[in-house]
Amino acid sequence: MKSYVFLVMSLSLAVFLSGCSDEKVMALPEKGKVMPVFTMISLSGEKISSKALFKDKVVVFNVWATWCPPCRDEMPDLIKLSEMLPKDKFLVVGLATDQMLQHVKDFVKEHHVSFPIYWDDGGKAIALDVLGVARYPETFVLNRKGVLVERVVGGFPWASPQIKVILEAIYNTGAVPTVQHKEIKKP
Repeated sequence: MKSYVFLVMSLSLAVFLSGCSDEKVMALPEKGKVMPVFTMISLSGEKISSKALFKDKVVVFNVWATWCPPCRDEMPDLIKLSEMLPKDKFLVVGLATDQMLQHVKDFVKEHHVSFPIYWDDGGKAIALDVLGVARYPETFVLNRKGVLVERVVGGFPWASPQIKVILEAIYNTGAVPTVQHKEIKKP
């Protein structure tokens, strides 16, 4: 009888595990690797593949929310950055994680956000499950091949000439340039 119970339990476990093995296990973004592909929803309801949107451009992909003070603080810099960069080579794009789409639309209109914003209802389908983002803002910088070259957690001053130079270097080389410190001599 014990053998029969053990056999039934083993078969049940095997059936359960085989059912689980069919699930898609998605790898979280990792520096030096191609960013996972996902489908986003525009503020007008259209679906677009990240692969198609990001193709052949250096991408500054910002995950944010309208209710997040650091996100709101860095938005003017992201807007300025998007205006500083040539659109044929660079893309600044946002993924809003609010639960209410109307809040995102109102924010975009009120703050004159000039770059594309997409919506992830509550941040669960893409931000958390695909990107592993649980705190906002978080920004992913991708090279032209879709490889993640930098991940910035928290607000950041994006609208500076130095950032533009770094992004141009990423466009040309595919990598974040290394900084060489020059020795400063006292007079």
